Amino acid sequence: MNRKGFVLIIVMAFVVILITSAAGFIKLSNNEIRATMHQGDSMKAFYIAEGGIDKAKQVLYNSFRDVFIASGWTTSSFTWFDNTNNYTGLLPTNELLGGGRYTVTVPSVTTLDAGKRDVEMLSTATVGNETRKVRGTVRYELSASGVFDYAYFINNFGWFYGAGITAHGHTRSNGNFAFSGNPTVNGDIYAAINTALAAAGTITGSSRNDTISQYRTQAPAQARPSNPAATSEDSNSNGLLDPGEDTNTNGQLDTYAYEPGYNGTSSRYPSQQILDMPYLGDLQDYRNIAIAENGQITQGGVTLVNNVYSGAGPDNVTGTPDDGSIVLIGTVSNPIVISGPVVVNGDLLIKGTVQGQGTIYAGRNVHVLDNLTYANGPTWPKPDTNPAQTDTANNSRDFLGLAAKGNVVIGNYTNTGWQSNCLSYLRPPFTQAYTTDATDAPLGYDSDNYSGNGYLFNGNYTVSDGGTKVGGASRKYYESSLADSTITSIGASVNVQNVNAVIYTNHVTTGKLGAFSVNGAMVSRDEAMVYSGSIKMNYDIRVRSRGDDFHLPRGLEPPRVIRWSQN
Repeated sequence: MNRKGFVLIIVMAFVVILITSAAGFIKLSNNEIRATMHQGDSMKAFYIAEGGIDKAKQVLYNSFRDVFIASGWTTSSFTWFDNTNNYTGLLPTNELLGGGRYTVTVPSVTTLDAGKRDVEMLSTATVGNETRKVRGTVRYELSASGVFDYAYFINNFGWFYGAGITAHGHTRSNGNFAFSGNPTVNGDIYAAINTALAAAGTITGSSRNDTISQYRTQAPAQARPSNPAATSEDSNSNGLLDPGEDTNTNGQLDTYAYEPGYNGTSSRYPSQQILDMPYLGDLQDYRNIAIAENGQITQGGVTLVNNVYSGAGPDNVTGTPDDGSIVLIGTVSNPIVISGPVVVNGDLLIKGTVQGQGTIYAGRNVHVLDNLTYANGPTWPKPDTNPAQTDTANNSRDFLGLAAKGNVVIGNYTNTGWQSNCLSYLRPPFTQAYTTDATDAPLGYDSDNYSGNGYLFNGNYTVSDGGTKVGGASRKYYESSLADSTITSIGASVNVQNVNAVIYTNHVTTGKLGAFSVNGAMVSRDEAMVYSGSIKMNYDIRVRSRGDDFHLPRGLEPPRVIRWSQN
């Protein structure tokens, strides 16, 4: 009996121990569950707060973009950021997301320059009993527009018709892109959804692209290198520097990777978002830049343009239609020398040899009257076993940007052959009606002369723009303000063959071309170029990395977080 009682006591004690242990385990488990739940809620809150920064930066960008465009793309519009009352109703406040709520505030705004702001954002998110804060600094700024990342960019339908077309670089349209005749595109192709054009962003028709070996053999020296820029030293692809592979004797296995180069493929990207094209509204911003950078054009030691040109024009008579216009003719022995950005208030008429680096902004048209060549232009050897050295050499070589508030017109537009080839493409349906800017109305780009319904241009560049030429004749959109006889006397060519420049225009690029090459890029709203035999677009890769250095037209960059911290 005593033995049974003893056993019972032991069993009871064991049960108590088990119950106690179980209770402790349950308590511990509950604590761990609660800790895990807290940890999970804290992580959720962090990610929600981070998402709040992303949403707020885009909301402010979308609202400011409307203000920026309405201002005529001027830096003065950036003062919008300085008044935080403008953010009222825009920033997320106690919004639901992922099982929590978040609020974003703006503690401060820092002005870096006229076209650059750093906006500090504080995002606070709560999930359950857990609250997390993320602080981010978002930069809104102007820089050389992304449209200059392409050998060919058109703010309309794109069309490459003919086997004679070759683009050594990426191509993009803000509408559909059509191909016919199997043209060559040694780069990627983009098309965008554009409701204004009823475009779905389709890419249709066939095109071809070169292999890397074909490209190295056939691409001109002005075209970008390939990627890799030369055949890898790793001939057996084992990743080791084997005997006989160190061809340049630098002691390492060189693969000659070169990211900006052509990789031997051409991918198609339909249905993209529209890429905003910069708009040359009020040129005062660019005048200010020209003055700040002391931009100049000289020739033979004589200063022709000091920052901004507003002289009497080629006729040397003040008060005539060519006021603010200038004719620049360079030769091999006496080139046009450009340094930095300059503004020509009227028409720019240019041909011949150019030296230096800079961009010329024209308050109306740019007329390229004949071949336009560099005295010492960039070249990229193919293959290239030292692309870094090549880049260094090319960085100091000649560069010209031509930016027209009106049109870029190539060749002698007074010639009947030019007109018979080009004029039919300078009116609808090849061109489209579009909304312009108040600053373009004095140039005739308000077709009904009624600002009450906006500034709508009907797309017909072949009619009078409301202005006159020297001598009193009516002026068409594609014509300069100079008399036709002056254009003839300058010796303009009917079939221009070579333009070394990055070309930009608010409106149309047109011309009668021979077997034509552009070494730079072509960016325009409309395009009406007629070529004979072939047209080659050789993208100047310096633009992608140095667009700001060359003072190319600036666009509103997507906002980016430059620094952040968490609590």
